[in-house]
Order: sequence, then C-alpha cells, then structure tokens
Amino acid sequence: MKVIIVGTAYPYRSKVSTFNHCLARQFMDEGYDVEIVTYKYQGTQQERKLSGDSSPENLKITHMINSMNPMTWRKTANYIKESLPDEVIFAYTNSKAAVCMGNIAHKLNKTSGIKRVAIVKDMIPEDADVLDRFLPYKFARNIDGFVYVNKGIVEDIEHFEKNPKPKKYSNLPISVPYGERIPREMAIQQLSLNPNCRYLLFFGYIRPYKGVDLLIEALSDERIRKYNVKLIIAGEFKDNIQPYIDKIRETGVGDYLEIHTEYISNSDVHKYFSAADMIVQTYKKPKESGVTRMAYHFEKPMLVTNVKKLADIVKNGEVGYVVEPNPKDIADAIVDFYENNRRETFEKNVAIEKQKFSWGNLTKTIETLFD
Repeated sequence: MKVIIVGTAYPYRSKVSTFNHCLARQFMDEGYDVEIVTYKYQGTQQERKLSGDSSPENLKITHMINSMNPMTWRKTANYIKESLPDEVIFAYTNSKAAVCMGNIAHKLNKTSGIKRVAIVKDMIPEDADVLDRFLPYKFARNIDGFVYVNKGIVEDIEHFEKNPKPKKYSNLPISVPYGERIPREMAIQQLSLNPNCRYLLFFGYIRPYKGVDLLIEALSDERIRKYNVKLIIAGEFKDNIQPYIDKIRETGVGDYLEIHTEYISNSDVHKYFSAADMIVQTYKKPKESGVTRMAYHFEKPMLVTNVKKLADIVKNGEVGYVVEPNPKDIADAIVDFYENNRRETFEKNVAIEKQKFSWGNLTKTIETLFD
C-alpha cells in the first residue's frame, strides 16, 4: 500500500516536521510505500527556518507546495493523483494551512479509491480570531475522516463539517529525541547533585501560567522536610524572574532548590529526567505539555494539576497524581509519594501506560478509521 503525508517536513524545523518523519517511518516499518509532500523553501535562512540537522535517512520528501500559490496546489493534487496512493494523510496544523490543504484535498475528491485522512491536534485555537473560525470549513468538508489526538476537539471538528465523517481518537505518540534513561546515580553524578537527596523535577520554559510559584510554596510544607527532597527547576525564565526570587525568599526554601535556568541542550535532557523521582507540572491554566510525554518516555511518575489537556493523559493514583492547583494539595501528593513509597509501583504502571503512546497505535487507528 502507498501512503502520502501532506505537511511540514525537513528541512523545516518544527515539532510537526518531527511528527511527520516519525509517522512516515512507522508506516515504512509496517511495509508501506511512503512519501511526504511538503513545502518549497527559499534561499535565505530567515525564510527557510531550517533545521541544522542532516536530511532524514531513507525518507522520500518532495518539496512542491507554496502555501500562497494556488498553482502549486493544483500541481500537488495532480502529482498525488498520478502517484496512486491508497491514502493521503493531511497533518493539519492551523487555519493558515487550512486553505492550502483544503484546496489540495478538494482537487482529490473525484479520485476513486484515495482516502483523505486528517490528523488534527487543534481545530480552533484558544486565542481564535475570525479567520480561525472561518478558514477551516473547506478543509474539513473535503476530508473523508479524522484522527484527533486531543480529546477536547471533536465538537470543533464537527463545527466545520457539512456531513458527519468517521472520527477516531488516538493518543499523540511520544516523540522524544533526547536519548534514553540512565541509572539515577549516574545522572546525579553528571549533574553534580547531592546523591543523598531525593529530587522532584520541573522542566521547561518558566511562565506564570505554569505555576512554579505554587510549587515553591508547596515545597515549604514542613512535612516534606523529613524526606530530604529537593526541587530541580530546569528551564529558562521567559518572563520577569523577580516574583520567583521574592517567593523563594518569602517561603525560605532556597536550600531545597536546584535552579538550572541556563539553556539545557538536548544531549543533557535525559540526565534531568533520570535523576528525578517524579516530574511535577503545576499549571494554572488548561494547557497541553510535551513534558508529560517526556515523562512517559523516561518512565517517570508525574504530578500534574487538574486542568484540561494536562490531566487528560495522567491516571490519578496509577501513574502519579492529579491534584487541584493549590500548594496544599500539591504538598499532600508529594508527602504521599514518599511516605508510601509509590515510586516503584507508579513506574511500572507508567511503563504499561506508555504503550498507548506508540506510533504503532496511531497507524492502527488510521488503518481502522473507516472500518
């Protein structure tokens, strides 16, 4: 069988490119003939937003689409028709891509036997403008079926449909180019941490909505002291750092923090996750986070707050904790984790649950979409 994926790919540098490369490789491993049809690129570094990586091995990538030039949309559709694929998978990103992809899909609608599938993470963004609520109509109405990787968007997809289409949910697969877990003792040594301490990890850019202030305040709970716990904050501040300094002084938890706010290279990421007992994400707003999937990749327990998207893929009491976004509940979970020695059980459950985030699970969902 032949599959064509339409969407961003090398040399563009983005999570979507990585996603499409991984999806293509999974189909290839299953014996499919796979090609990615992607965008043309211009000559300057600024226009191209190129990856510094070398070209992905063994992937057929064809640069043909100009998102602003309708002539290339027709050319792309004709090329796809001549290639005779069984399925065309549109890796949908946003309303800006909807016009281009919608027109390509429309020009394929009379081609017998080609199924047009959309993989959708977000259909209407949280900060949607008028165009976000208008442009996806043509795209949605020229797709034969949808695989959505965010549980909360079914109604958004249906908003744009003219007639109901087949839809199936699949967990967004784990795509973590950060190496594998190493022994805790080795990670602690490489990060120059105290081997006698236990570590929680907050990882990623530090922004107000991520609730690091809640985490700092929770760490001041005296019940936590007897477990010799420290919090690693690993990530760059993207906003004013002063409120966090004030919070640390106010709570007096400076001795229980390891603050690594310099740039962390991809080659060092696995060290931080390997050193930690549990990954903590104390968000205040409904936001999805790639850190949760990184925790699954490294098979680490998680503590997340009960906000939409973040809590959707963490089973409370099985792979970690889902708590309300306040210092008391966060501290209660930390105490329970260490008091009742939950780490080993949670890690075993994470390893089992991790299988739901495999690329094979996604391709199986696509293959059975029209059953």
